[in-house]
Amino acid sequence: MFSIADTPVRFVGLLLLFAWCTLWSVYELTRPQDARQRISNALHLVMAVVMLLMVAPITWTRLVAIVPTFALVALFTLSVVWFVWLAVDAMRRSDRRGGLHFFGHAAMFAAMTWHLSAMAVMAAARSPGMGSGMGSGSNMGGMDMGHWRMTQSMPGGTLWLFALVGLPFMTYLLASSLRSLWQAAQPATTIVAGSCPCGPDCSCGSECSCRVNHADPTVTEPELMAPGSASPLRLTVATRAAATHSCHEVRPIGTTKYRLEVLSAFAMNFGMFWMSTGLLVPILPFFAVLAF
Repeated sequence: MFSIADTPVRFVGLLLLFAWCTLWSVYELTRPQDARQRISNALHLVMAVVMLLMVAPITWTRLVAIVPTFALVALFTLSVVWFVWLAVDAMRRSDRRGGLHFFGHAAMFAAMTWHLSAMAVMAAARSPGMGSGMGSGSNMGGMDMGHWRMTQSMPGGTLWLFALVGLPFMTYLLASSLRSLWQAAQPATTIVAGSCPCGPDCSCGSECSCRVNHADPTVTEPELMAPGSASPLRLTVATRAAATHSCHEVRPIGTTKYRLEVLSAFAMNFGMFWMSTGLLVPILPFFAVLAF
């Protein structure tokens, strides 16, 4: 949670980032999609809304009064399991691109789970009568919150351990957000007959030209040669489209919707990174300068 008085830039910046990825997540749910995509997009929307409500103390307090923090931790833990299952299933079907896509989402939701877990522990530390079991110095008997935070930020303390666990998550969030910016700057793909505008690493399948919505389970092939016919007989036959390898419809590189999509991914990943920098201060003290 942040305030416009103490950290005005981060407060406004996070509101803008999370508001944008919330709006885009709503848009994604309006697109034609299969059941897996709908569940995945719904989870993205839930995370975007939760992050948006986390920025201001007043909205966060009202949210956790309805849904406790540990319940949110459980929800996002299940989300991690969902995306890991999608990733493993994609890899089993030799869809490497799809597997990496879903493993990336699993890492993002794991980062959210980590952040909420740290917040839940700190919220419990503020509660009167908190018991032991949170590391050295965790028994608050007479110890104020500031002293507790200082003690638990020492090597081996609760906050220090959370910072250690969070290092790989924060590394992923920063790398993913920078990759999204790079993708947003890519020039539009020139669509040549028989080519795929999704890029050279596309795994959509030979029967799909990428001009169709990959949520559509069929692709029509308009021209077939009938056996024994002297000329092409125009028939329309429905064939199975390639299985989707992402949470959204396939969009050619460089198109407006493609850029908006990756900018939303940037907003979600970088916003979460920026929001979580304070949790790494016990190990990386210079991160404190990002609180402005």
